[in-house]
Amino acid sequence: MEASGPGSLKARLVLPLTLLVGVVATGTLGYRWLWRDIGGTWLDGLFMTFTTITTIGYGEVKPLDGPGRVFTMAVAVAGIGAFFYTFSVVLDHLVATGMADPRGRRRMERRIAELEGHVIVAGLGRVGRQAVTELAEAGTPFVVLDPGPAAARFAEDRGFLHLAGDATEDAILERAGVRRARGLIATTANDATNMYIVLSARVLNPTLRIVARAADEASVPKLLRAGADRAISPYAIGGHRLAHLILSPAVVDFFETALKRGQEALAIEDIALPQSSSAIGRTLEALSVRQATGASVLAVLREGAPIPNPPPDLTLRAGDRLLALGTGDQLERLEKLIGSG
Repeated sequence: MEASGPGSLKARLVLPLTLLVGVVATGTLGYRWLWRDIGGTWLDGLFMTFTTITTIGYGEVKPLDGPGRVFTMAVAVAGIGAFFYTFSVVLDHLVATGMADPRGRRRMERRIAELEGHVIVAGLGRVGRQAVTELAEAGTPFVVLDPGPAAARFAEDRGFLHLAGDATEDAILERAGVRRARGLIATTANDATNMYIVLSARVLNPTLRIVARAADEASVPKLLRAGADRAISPYAIGGHRLAHLILSPAVVDFFETALKRGQEALAIEDIALPQSSSAIGRTLEALSVRQATGASVLAVLREGAPIPNPPPDLTLRAGDRLLALGTGDQLERLEKLIGSG
């Protein structure tokens, strides 16, 4: 498989390209000499050589006698041979590259290496598949880590970036760009595995946002102590949702619609107040948020604690985050408003 490298291709092309250039030069010189007495030019010689090697066959540029036709046959044999030799070397390289990397893993790893601010999803079971589907719908770049062949097929069928490896290994997390990532979702079915993933990721990137799945409710505090920002039990969440669908179905439907990414009619977004924003030190009333953007500020998140239904005279501080409700356009206007103040 050495021939599959780009450097080896250049080395292998030296001989056929040298032969091809040599035949072209020899043919041009030969025809120029053969037609020296009948007004032949260098361009005539080059054109005759080119048409002979490529088998285009426009005919003789100038009349050829017996020696000239013998010379033409020699140019044809040598030139066509050199041309196909070059073509076969290139074709062999392409075939060897495809055999060495039949599923485009190198190309995929190059794409992963270019990612910045992406999400890593460790584990592609039922929960992981739902997570990556939501990320894909939201247009958020992500990388899937799972050693299973079923996960690889699922990712390849949908064009997802995927690495077949164990996410508990630091080397795999490094290949997934954990130091450049914005978040990690640990969704394997084993709580101990998720804990190892959380520990490894937290050491490699202390600022990473980590969310972990807990198969057992008792594992939630352990995952939090291991370094997860949030740990949830899908079974507990499913139970809560089933109960609320009976108790408050309209409320559940509303929030499900608002929280669905890519929803044009309605959305809830968490918008950070930039440190450089001139909105810092001003009140919501002074900014005229509702009038200027059409969005509604449901809460202000300050130092980890929410201020629900914030009063108009609430002064914004550096580090505040606005939990806002509105359409995509309204929320975009709000983001621009607090970005510029």
